[in-house]
Amino acid sequence: MSARRLLRPAGNSLGGERNIAWLLTDEGVLTEAGEPSSGVPFNGQPVTAGAARDGRVAFIINEHEVWTRTRGRWRKDVSTDLDLFSLAWTDDGHVLVGTEQARLAAVDDGTLRFLSSFDDVAERPLWDTPYDAPPELRSLAAGVDGTLYANVHVGWIVRSRDRGKTWTSIRNGLDRDVHMVAAHPSRPATVFAATAVGFHISHDYGDRFVRRREGMPYHYQRAVACFPERDVYLASTAMHDGGEGAQLYRSEDEGRHWTRVSGLPDVVNRNLNTHQVAALVGGRALAVIRDTSLYVSEDWGVTWREVASQLPMVNAILVV
Repeated sequence: MSARRLLRPAGNSLGGERNIAWLLTDEGVLTEAGEPSSGVPFNGQPVTAGAARDGRVAFIINEHEVWTRTRGRWRKDVSTDLDLFSLAWTDDGHVLVGTEQARLAAVDDGTLRFLSSFDDVAERPLWDTPYDAPPELRSLAAGVDGTLYANVHVGWIVRSRDRGKTWTSIRNGLDRDVHMVAAHPSRPATVFAATAVGFHISHDYGDRFVRRREGMPYHYQRAVACFPERDVYLASTAMHDGGEGAQLYRSEDEGRHWTRVSGLPDVVNRNLNTHQVAALVGGRALAVIRDTSLYVSEDWGVTWREVASQLPMVNAILVV
Protein backbone atom coordinates (compact mmCIF):
# COMPACT_ATOMS: atom_id res chain seq x y z
CA MET A 1 0.00 0.00 0.00
CA SER A 2 1.28 3.48 -0.82
CA ALA A 3 2.12 5.87 1.99
CA ARG A 4 -0.78 7.83 3.39
CA ARG A 5 -0.93 11.54 2.65
CA LEU A 6 -2.05 13.55 5.68
CA LEU A 7 -2.99 17.18 5.30
CA ARG A 8 -3.69 18.11 8.92
CA PRO A 9 -2.37 17.39 12.44
CA ALA A 10 -3.23 14.12 14.13
CA GLY A 11 -6.76 13.83 15.48
CA ASN A 12 -8.05 12.54 18.79
CA SER A 13 -7.44 9.15 20.34
CA LEU A 14 -10.32 7.07 21.66
CA GLY A 15 -11.05 9.01 24.83
CA GLY A 16 -13.79 10.92 26.57
CA GLU A 17 -14.10 13.91 24.23
CA ARG A 18 -17.56 14.20 22.73
CA ASN A 19 -18.62 14.57 19.11
CA ILE A 20 -15.42 13.63 17.39
CA ALA A 21 -15.21 11.21 14.49
CA TRP A 22 -13.27 8.01 13.95
CA LEU A 23 -12.65 6.24 10.67
CA LEU A 24 -13.48 2.54 10.69
CA THR A 25 -11.14 0.98 8.16
CA ASP A 26 -9.69 -2.28 6.91
CA GLU A 27 -6.68 -1.55 9.14
CA GLY A 28 -8.46 -0.58 12.34
CA VAL A 29 -9.78 2.63 13.90
CA LEU A 30 -8.10 5.81 12.64
CA THR A 31 -8.32 9.45 13.64
CA GLU A 32 -9.57 12.08 11.22
CA ALA A 33 -5.93 12.59 10.25
CA GLY A 34 -5.66 8.95 9.20
CA GLU A 35 -3.48 7.84 12.13
CA PRO A 36 -4.23 4.83 14.38
CA SER A 37 -6.28 5.69 17.47
CA SER A 38 -4.33 4.89 20.62
CA GLY A 39 -5.29 2.12 23.00
CA VAL A 40 -7.44 0.14 20.56
CA PRO A 41 -6.78 -3.59 21.08
CA PHE A 42 -7.87 -4.70 17.61
CA ASN A 43 -6.08 -2.10 15.48
CA GLY A 44 -4.64 -3.59 12.31
CA GLN A 45 -7.79 -5.66 11.77
CA PRO A 46 -10.79 -4.77 9.57
CA VAL A 47 -13.47 -2.75 11.37
CA THR A 48 -16.68 -2.89 9.35
CA ALA A 49 -19.27 -1.15 11.53
CA GLY A 50 -19.66 0.82 14.73
CA ALA A 51 -22.18 2.45 17.04
CA ALA A 52 -21.92 4.99 19.85
CA ARG A 53 -24.29 6.23 22.56
CA ASP A 54 -23.80 8.01 25.88
CA GLY A 55 -20.04 7.46 25.91
CA ARG A 56 -20.25 3.78 24.98
CA VAL A 57 -18.91 2.45 21.69
CA ALA A 58 -19.22 -0.88 19.87
CA PHE A 59 -17.46 -2.25 16.80
CA ILE A 60 -17.72 -5.20 14.43
CA ILE A 61 -14.27 -6.67 13.80
CA ASN A 62 -13.42 -9.05 10.93
CA GLU A 63 -17.18 -9.33 10.29
CA HIS A 64 -17.42 -11.93 13.10
CA GLU A 65 -16.62 -10.24 16.42
CA VAL A 66 -18.29 -7.56 18.54
CA TRP A 67 -16.07 -5.41 20.77
CA THR A 68 -17.30 -2.74 23.17
CA ARG A 69 -15.73 0.00 25.22
CA THR A 70 -17.61 1.14 28.31
CA ARG A 71 -16.25 3.11 31.28
CA GLY A 72 -12.82 3.09 29.65
CA ARG A 73 -12.57 -0.71 29.42
CA TRP A 74 -12.39 -2.79 26.23
CA ARG A 75 -14.06 -6.17 25.95
CA LYS A 76 -14.62 -8.73 23.20
CA ASP A 77 -18.29 -9.52 23.74
CA VAL A 78 -19.00 -11.99 20.94
CA SER A 79 -17.11 -14.17 18.48
CA THR A 80 -19.24 -16.06 15.95
CA ASP A 81 -19.10 -17.85 12.61
CA LEU A 82 -22.05 -15.74 11.45
CA ASP A 83 -21.52 -12.67 9.27
CA LEU A 84 -22.27 -9.46 11.18
CA PHE A 85 -23.33 -6.25 9.42
CA SER A 86 -24.61 -3.49 11.70
CA LEU A 87 -24.84 -2.30 15.31
CA ALA A 88 -26.97 -0.14 17.59
CA TRP A 89 -27.12 0.67 21.30
CA THR A 90 -30.44 0.65 23.08
CA ASP A 91 -31.08 3.53 25.48
CA ASP A 92 -30.66 1.17 28.43
CA GLY A 93 -27.14 0.18 27.40
CA HIS A 94 -27.54 -3.05 25.44
CA VAL A 95 -26.01 -3.79 22.02
CA LEU A 96 -28.05 -5.05 19.09
CA VAL A 97 -26.33 -6.55 16.06
CA GLY A 98 -27.66 -7.29 12.58
CA THR A 99 -26.54 -10.64 11.20
CA GLU A 100 -26.72 -12.68 8.05
CA GLN A 101 -30.18 -13.78 6.89
CA ALA A 102 -31.47 -10.35 8.02
CA ARG A 103 -31.74 -11.39 11.66
CA LEU A 104 -31.31 -9.23 14.74
CA ALA A 105 -29.70 -10.31 17.99
CA ALA A 106 -28.91 -8.85 21.38
CA VAL A 107 -25.38 -9.27 22.67
CA ASP A 108 -26.01 -11.16 25.91
CA ASP A 109 -23.29 -12.56 28.18
CA GLY A 110 -20.92 -13.57 25.37
CA THR A 111 -23.59 -14.91 23.02
CA LEU A 112 -26.05 -13.66 20.44
CA ARG A 113 -29.66 -13.88 21.61
CA PHE A 114 -31.81 -13.65 18.51
CA LEU A 115 -35.00 -11.62 18.79
CA SER A 116 -37.98 -13.79 17.89
CA SER A 117 -40.19 -10.74 17.40
CA PHE A 118 -37.87 -9.56 14.63
CA ASP A 119 -37.79 -13.02 13.06
CA ASP A 120 -41.60 -12.97 13.03
CA VAL A 121 -42.10 -9.64 11.21
CA ALA A 122 -44.99 -10.25 8.83
CA GLU A 123 -43.21 -8.81 5.78
CA ARG A 124 -40.16 -11.07 6.12
CA PRO A 125 -41.24 -13.37 3.24
CA LEU A 126 -41.07 -10.29 0.96
CA TRP A 127 -37.44 -9.50 1.79
CA ASP A 128 -34.87 -10.32 -0.89
CA THR A 129 -31.91 -8.92 -2.85
CA PRO A 130 -31.45 -8.30 -6.58
CA TYR A 131 -28.26 -10.39 -6.64
CA ASP A 132 -29.51 -13.79 -5.44
CA ALA A 133 -28.18 -13.43 -1.90
CA PRO A 134 -30.11 -13.42 1.36
CA PRO A 135 -31.28 -10.01 2.63
CA GLU A 136 -29.20 -8.27 5.30
CA LEU A 137 -29.55 -5.54 7.91
CA ARG A 138 -27.50 -2.89 6.16
CA SER A 139 -27.89 -0.25 8.88
CA LEU A 140 -29.39 0.26 12.33
CA ALA A 141 -30.30 3.60 13.91
CA ALA A 142 -31.44 4.73 17.35
CA GLY A 143 -33.47 7.88 17.98
CA VAL A 144 -32.76 10.21 20.88
CA ASP A 145 -35.86 8.81 22.61
CA GLY A 146 -34.72 5.20 22.15
CA THR A 147 -36.79 4.31 19.07
CA LEU A 148 -34.90 1.72 17.00
CA TYR A 149 -34.86 1.37 13.23
CA ALA A 150 -33.47 -1.52 11.15
CA ASN A 151 -32.85 -1.04 7.43
CA VAL A 152 -33.52 -4.30 5.60
CA HIS A 153 -31.77 -4.61 2.25
CA VAL A 154 -34.03 -5.19 0.46
CA GLY A 155 -37.26 -4.82 2.46
CA TRP A 156 -38.10 -1.33 3.80
CA ILE A 157 -37.44 -0.43 7.47
CA VAL A 158 -38.47 -2.22 10.66
CA ARG A 159 -39.12 -0.22 13.85
CA SER A 160 -39.24 -0.88 17.57
CA ARG A 161 -40.51 1.61 20.16
CA ASP A 162 -40.00 -0.64 23.19
CA ARG A 163 -36.23 -1.28 23.21
CA GLY A 164 -36.45 -4.16 20.76
CA LYS A 165 -39.20 -6.21 22.37
CA THR A 166 -41.58 -5.85 19.41
CA TRP A 167 -40.97 -4.86 15.79
CA THR A 168 -43.15 -3.48 13.00
CA SER A 169 -42.39 -2.97 9.33
CA ILE A 170 -42.86 0.68 8.25
CA ARG A 171 -43.55 1.03 4.52
CA ASN A 172 -46.05 3.84 3.91
CA GLY A 173 -44.52 6.09 1.23
CA LEU A 174 -41.13 4.36 1.48
CA ASP A 175 -39.28 2.65 -1.36
CA ARG A 176 -38.42 -0.92 -0.41
CA ASP A 177 -34.77 -0.65 -1.58
CA VAL A 178 -33.34 1.21 1.43
CA HIS A 179 -29.55 1.62 1.74
CA MET A 180 -29.34 3.55 5.01
CA VAL A 181 -31.72 4.62 7.75
CA ALA A 182 -30.85 7.50 10.10
CA ALA A 183 -32.59 8.97 13.13
CA HIS A 184 -32.54 12.73 13.55
CA PRO A 185 -29.88 13.59 16.17
CA SER A 186 -32.18 15.91 18.15
CA ARG A 187 -35.80 15.47 16.96
CA PRO A 188 -37.26 12.19 18.27
CA ALA A 189 -40.03 11.74 15.69
CA THR A 190 -37.90 12.42 12.59
CA VAL A 191 -36.35 9.52 10.68
CA PHE A 192 -34.92 9.64 7.16
CA ALA A 193 -33.42 7.26 4.64
CA ALA A 194 -31.28 6.93 1.52
CA THR A 195 -32.93 4.68 -1.05
CA ALA A 196 -32.42 3.56 -4.62
CA VAL A 197 -34.90 6.23 -5.76
CA GLY A 198 -33.97 9.15 -3.53
CA PHE A 199 -34.26 10.75 -0.09
CA HIS A 200 -37.20 9.83 2.14
CA ILE A 201 -38.20 11.55 5.39
CA SER A 202 -40.84 11.04 8.09
CA HIS A 203 -41.84 13.25 11.01
CA ASP A 204 -44.01 10.65 12.77
CA TYR A 205 -41.55 7.87 13.58
CA GLY A 206 -41.90 6.38 10.12
CA ASP A 207 -45.68 6.00 10.03
CA ARG A 208 -45.59 7.93 6.75
CA PHE A 209 -42.62 8.82 4.55
CA VAL A 210 -42.38 11.33 1.72
CA ARG A 211 -39.80 11.29 -1.07
CA ARG A 212 -37.96 14.53 -1.85
CA ARG A 213 -35.32 14.92 -4.55
CA GLU A 214 -35.76 18.22 -6.40
CA GLY A 215 -32.42 19.58 -7.59
CA MET A 216 -30.69 16.22 -7.91
CA PRO A 217 -29.92 15.04 -11.46
CA TYR A 218 -29.75 11.44 -10.23
CA HIS A 219 -31.57 9.67 -7.43
CA TYR A 220 -29.62 6.56 -6.39
CA GLN A 221 -28.50 7.12 -2.77
CA ARG A 222 -26.32 5.28 -0.27
CA ALA A 223 -25.65 7.71 2.62
CA VAL A 224 -27.52 10.44 4.53
CA ALA A 225 -26.82 12.64 7.56
CA CYS A 226 -28.24 15.62 9.43
CA PHE A 227 -26.55 18.17 11.68
CA PRO A 228 -27.54 18.07 15.37
CA GLU A 229 -28.22 21.79 15.83
CA ARG A 230 -29.64 22.73 12.45
CA ASP A 231 -31.90 20.93 9.98
CA VAL A 232 -29.32 20.77 7.20
CA TYR A 233 -29.29 17.40 5.49
CA LEU A 234 -26.57 15.74 3.41
CA ALA A 235 -27.17 12.96 0.90
CA SER A 236 -24.87 11.10 -1.47
CA THR A 237 -26.41 10.55 -4.89
CA ALA A 238 -25.34 8.70 -8.02
CA MET A 239 -26.77 7.64 -11.37
CA HIS A 240 -27.01 3.97 -10.39
CA ASP A 241 -25.51 1.31 -8.11
CA GLY A 242 -22.19 1.42 -9.98
CA GLY A 243 -21.56 4.92 -8.65
CA GLU A 244 -21.38 6.82 -11.94
CA GLY A 245 -21.96 10.53 -11.40
CA ALA A 246 -21.72 10.20 -7.60
CA GLN A 247 -21.80 13.51 -5.72
CA LEU A 248 -22.83 14.98 -2.38
CA TYR A 249 -25.85 17.28 -2.02
CA ARG A 250 -27.23 19.38 0.84
CA SER A 251 -30.68 20.66 1.73
CA GLU A 252 -31.78 23.39 4.14
CA ASP A 253 -35.52 22.65 3.85
CA GLU A 254 -35.75 18.98 4.87
CA GLY A 255 -35.08 17.70 1.39
CA ARG A 256 -37.57 19.77 -0.58
CA HIS A 257 -34.68 21.29 -2.57
CA TRP A 258 -31.11 20.06 -2.97
CA THR A 259 -27.92 21.77 -4.12
CA ARG A 260 -24.58 20.19 -4.93
CA VAL A 261 -21.76 20.97 -2.50
CA SER A 262 -18.50 22.49 -3.70
CA GLY A 263 -14.92 21.32 -3.24
CA LEU A 264 -15.32 17.62 -3.97
CA PRO A 265 -13.77 16.09 -7.11
CA ASP A 266 -15.85 16.78 -10.23
CA VAL A 267 -15.69 13.09 -11.14
CA VAL A 268 -16.10 10.61 -8.31
CA ASN A 269 -17.67 7.60 -10.04
CA ARG A 270 -17.74 5.59 -6.86
CA ASN A 271 -20.63 5.66 -4.41
CA LEU A 272 -20.29 7.51 -1.14
CA ASN A 273 -21.44 4.46 0.72
CA THR A 274 -23.60 3.79 3.76
CA HIS A 275 -22.11 5.55 6.83
CA GLN A 276 -19.45 7.34 4.74
CA VAL A 277 -21.02 10.79 5.36
CA ALA A 278 -21.25 12.28 8.86
CA ALA A 279 -22.49 15.57 10.35
CA LEU A 280 -21.08 16.82 13.66
CA VAL A 281 -21.84 19.67 16.04
CA GLY A 282 -20.77 23.17 15.06
CA GLY A 283 -21.37 22.71 11.35
CA ARG A 284 -18.52 20.25 10.79
CA ALA A 285 -19.04 17.37 8.38
CA LEU A 286 -16.96 14.51 6.98
CA ALA A 287 -17.25 12.49 3.77
CA VAL A 288 -15.26 9.59 2.35
CA ILE A 289 -14.50 9.91 -1.36
CA ARG A 290 -13.48 6.88 -3.44
CA ASP A 291 -13.29 4.89 -0.19
CA THR A 292 -9.78 6.13 0.70
CA SER A 293 -9.85 9.95 0.86
CA LEU A 294 -11.37 12.05 3.64
CA TYR A 295 -12.94 15.47 3.03
CA VAL A 296 -14.13 17.93 5.68
CA SER A 297 -16.55 20.85 5.71
CA GLU A 298 -16.61 23.56 8.39
CA ASP A 299 -19.63 25.49 7.05
CA TRP A 300 -22.59 23.10 7.34
CA GLY A 301 -21.62 21.18 4.23
CA VAL A 302 -21.41 24.07 1.74
CA THR A 303 -17.70 23.80 0.89
CA TRP A 304 -15.28 20.91 1.32
CA ARG A 305 -11.54 20.28 1.32
CA GLU A 306 -9.41 17.15 1.38
CA VAL A 307 -7.68 16.43 4.71
CA ALA A 308 -6.30 12.89 4.21
CA SER A 309 -5.80 10.57 1.27
CA GLN A 310 -4.40 7.13 0.43
CA LEU A 311 -6.06 5.77 3.55
CA PRO A 312 -6.94 2.11 4.01
CA MET A 313 -10.45 1.28 2.83
CA VAL A 314 -12.78 3.37 5.02
CA ASN A 315 -15.91 1.34 5.77
CA ALA A 316 -17.67 3.92 7.95
CA ILE A 317 -17.37 7.15 9.91
CA LEU A 318 -18.37 6.85 13.56
CA VAL A 319 -19.37 10.04 15.40
CA VAL A 320 -19.14 10.04 19.21
